[in-house]
Formats: sequence, C-alpha cells, structure tokens
Amino acid sequence: MHPLFFALIIVSKKTMKTIAIIFSLLFSVCAMAQTNALVTRVKDGDTFVARWNGNSYDCRLSNVDAPELKQAYGITSKDNLSKILFGKTVTLDSLKKDLYGRVLVNVRVDGMRLDSLMIRKGWAWHYVIYSRDPMLHLAMQEAANDRLGLWSCGVAKVCPPWLYRKYTYRNKLIFCKGCN
Repeated sequence: MHPLFFALIIVSKKTMKTIAIIFSLLFSVCAMAQTNALVTRVKDGDTFVARWNGNSYDCRLSNVDAPELKQAYGITSKDNLSKILFGKTVTLDSLKKDLYGRVLVNVRVDGMRLDSLMIRKGWAWHYVIYSRDPMLHLAMQEAANDRLGLWSCGVAKVCPPWLYRKYTYRNKLIFCKGCN
C-alpha cells in the first residue's frame, strides 16, 4: 500500500479524537447550560455557591464586578446579594469556567436578570472589560447619576475593583478611600 494511505488513516484517527473531544465538551456545556440551582452560600458581591445535579459549584456572576470585601461597599454588596440569593432556587445559565475554576453564570431571580439588578442598585460595576451589553452600561450610568450604592459620593470617589486588586497598599489608601 501507498505510504500516503497510512498517513490519511493516522490523520483521520487524530481528527476523530479531536471531534470526539469537541462533542464531549459541547455536550457537557449544553448539559450545564440552563438549570435551576439552590444557592447555599454567598461569598461576596459577585460570587456564590450553588447546588444542582447533586454537586456544589462556586459560581461567579458574569457581566459584573462587585467591590472587594475590604473595599468601600464590599460588605454592602455581599449583604445585598445574600438577601437576594441565599436559600433561593434560581435559574442560571452556565457559560464556562474562569481562571479560578468558578463557573461563570448568568442568573435570573424571580424572572429578573441579577446582573442588571446589582448594577442598577449601585452594588456592582458593569464589567466592561468582559461585557459590552448596552443595557448594563445604561444601568450603571443611571445608578451613578442617581448616586445609588457605591456611587453615593459621586463618580470621582469610586475605585473599580479591577484597579483595587492591582493597586499597592499605598495606592489603595490614596485612590480607594470611598466617601472618606
């Protein structure tokens, strides 16, 4: 037999393995795509633990970035998320896992989008680095204009968490004082 015949067989086996892996990944994503889950713990303003299909998962809200717990409004954000989610069954769409192994999710509570609610109440930022949703951008502008939540002291006093996480201790004291 011709050597190209064996090369085609090897390529086909590799291609078949690749296709099988892709289909299994797609199936697992689709299997997790939309589900009802019980929220068993709220860790901070954008992270919680939910239980579905007999397993617990660390979940991270997509589209939002809430203040860190040590940051101004961090505890307020967590407390408000806890009031909304803790002990409730929610509908969530799981997207993928983030760098920390958390499942990125979109959540609906009582038919409302949780990301929109958190942003409009001033409990979180629209995470524009990862989301271009114009409705969420408008919700953040409205919260800032109405001086709600973390915007209560005005736009100049706000320190986004993606900057807070990068700042040194000294810069946090200078740029992330909140209303003080």
